[in-house]
Amino acid sequence: MAQPPPKDPNKYVPGLGDLMESLQVQHGKLWFAGSAQNWPLAPYAVDSVKEGIADMIVLRPRYKRESIVEILTLFTAKPLQDLQEAVEAKDSSLFMQAYDSLTSGCNTFHNNHEYGFIAIQRPTASAFTNLRYRP
Repeated sequence: MAQPPPKDPNKYVPGLGDLMESLQVQHGKLWFAGSAQNWPLAPYAVDSVKEGIADMIVLRPRYKRESIVEILTLFTAKPLQDLQEAVEAKDSSLFMQAYDSLTSGCNTFHNNHEYGFIAIQRPTASAFTNLRYRP
């Protein structure tokens, strides 16, 4: 465990794993929005990923004596900018490249921190069958 949970249950802070799992959900939804060319939904999904990263920075600013800000900036800033630009341009090819770059950044982080067994990929089926991804 990177950081112990707070002792006061009224001041609960989710663990980094919980925050990453939430981010994984948003990452998956982003894939389906962009791959379906749902250009109204895709920017919302990009923002959701950015919010998840911002939550990690605020709630868990350090991981194993490292700055989460530095780590996440290194692995996600450029791919997220590229994703935003691809979505604004409504360019599926650029979207897929940027998405794969973001995914690669996640996996590089995992590999560099002894979590290489957590390998993120393009999702093959949505866990959320109640959300329509086609525009």
